[in-house]
Amino acid sequence: MALRGNPQNLRAVNARLGNISSQRVAEAVALAGASALTRAALLAYDSGTTVYGGGRPQGERGSLDLVKSGAVRSMLRFSALGRRIRCNLATKYARYLIGRYRILPSGNAALPVDWADQLTAISRKNIEQALA
Repeated sequence: MALRGNPQNLRAVNARLGNISSQRVAEAVALAGASALTRAALLAYDSGTTVYGGGRPQGERGSLDLVKSGAVRSMLRFSALGRRIRCNLATKYARYLIGRYRILPSGNAALPVDWADQLTAISRKNIEQALA
């Protein structure tokens, strides 16, 4: 069987792959991902839904807004620390809001689909830029 195609194309791709710094791409993805996740979390918080799109439980006087002092909402931020994305929790009771009202995904739950889609798009864009 004869070789079909141009092996130079594969060599060029391999050369570009060898020049990619995975550390730099991962840091760029984490930085862009942190701001995208912050926007998504704040949007869900302000809309009165969980990060999974479900409604919050009803209180005695209707839907809960989860705002007493505004501390959790004002400090709800994701940050990039190298190649990692982490959430900054301002108050001790923010963990309760995560578990009870799902203002953020908990450790044992999957990421919301739209969050995963955003991270996938950000990753794809950064990898394509590194290959260009």
